[in-house]
Amino acid sequence: MLVQSDTATACFRVKRTQDVDIHARNLASWEQHYEQTSPGAFSGEVHELVDHGLQVFEEVATCATSQRCRPWPGGVWVGLAVPEADQGLRFMGRPSHGLQLMLAGGEEPFDLQVPAGHGLYGMVLDKEQLARHVQALHQQPWPEHWAGAPRVQALTALQRYRLAGMVREVLRCLQEQPEALHHEASRRSLREALLSVLCDVVMPQTLSEAVNPRQLRRQELVRKVRELVFEHPEQPLSVSELCTRLHVTRRTLQNGFQETLGTSPATYLRTVRLNAVRRALREKPSRSSTIADTAARWGFWHMGHFSQDYKALFGETPSRTRQLA
Repeated sequence: MLVQSDTATACFRVKRTQDVDIHARNLASWEQHYEQTSPGAFSGEVHELVDHGLQVFEEVATCATSQRCRPWPGGVWVGLAVPEADQGLRFMGRPSHGLQLMLAGGEEPFDLQVPAGHGLYGMVLDKEQLARHVQALHQQPWPEHWAGAPRVQALTALQRYRLAGMVREVLRCLQEQPEALHHEASRRSLREALLSVLCDVVMPQTLSEAVNPRQLRRQELVRKVRELVFEHPEQPLSVSELCTRLHVTRRTLQNGFQETLGTSPATYLRTVRLNAVRRALREKPSRSSTIADTAARWGFWHMGHFSQDYKALFGETPSRTRQLA
């Protein structure tokens, strides 16, 4: 579903997909990469408003995902967990919950681990516009030194209620009456309402770093592992080889993955490689390349075990994936 205004400056979209990679691309102007990390058939949905430097959305998926995200340059993302209860959401590798506001700029990517069935409310605003409103409301300048590194802020129950309620109401009303976007007056009024509530909630003086330097090093370790996996898919790496390549001990690697992703390096490697095979089967179906060839390219030599693991994770056989592609 897509509704555009007469000047093509604003639109409201509802996007549904059964593919995790398409789901990652369903937010306009974002750079994102998702891996499915929990078993089952994937189904994702995004409700999104986009209007000249303003983006408001809700996204939800039936399966857990590991996400690396970056909003558009010059934008500030403000995120809120749905539901409020702590159900395993991680922001920059640290547990997050509904009474914590998450912020990140478009200069640096950030990481999320989102549990199955869990959703996110999100807003992206132009940094300069947000800074002006915050300063006008609080008479405090937006931190000039902030270069977009992930930040968090504790919320009261009332603050969460107001912000989540506003986002939910905006998306619900636009889905029922998208014609409101055809008029400049209603778009301006909607923008001011969102900014007023958001700037009343965001307190620059209470923002803190999402991770400390030690946790940031562990995040970087996980990122390097993923890069190594994709640099040379024909050379599947073992945990011991990763330790050698990255000059870390097995315990350091294990602790880094458990703290950051809540899983072991070996499980992560297998999950990333299974997602890579599925991506290849869906995006580049070729009669000259068999499923066994594609799986072998990503290090799966035992087709029986591969098929079992694949079906357990994605809820369908490799041949069914290729058929649908």
